[in-house]
Amino acid sequence: MDLKTYLSGKRGRLSALAKAIDAHASDLSRWASGERPIPIPFGLPIERATGGLVTRKEMFDREILERVWPEVAGAAERISTTDDVQPPVSTSKRKK
Repeated sequence: MDLKTYLSGKRGRLSALAKAIDAHASDLSRWASGERPIPIPFGLPIERATGGLVTRKEMFDREILERVWPEVAGAAERISTTDDVQPPVSTSKRKK
């Protein structure tokens, strides 16, 4: 989920998130609207404060992820390459 969607989901989220990450609500509003880019130092705090609903992968370009958080870029690549090979989950029950 992107930051704008997260903030519009529930009343009071903007001020609560701003307080949680020690940022000004007006700055957070500008980041969410795309008026200004999200500063890199706020990426991880936003991800943690939103409980992972807004991720660094969604906030930043791949180039930034690879440079700043290579473990996130690598994990995203591993997940996308293995998604199509997962076996189907069977919901049928076996009788003994």
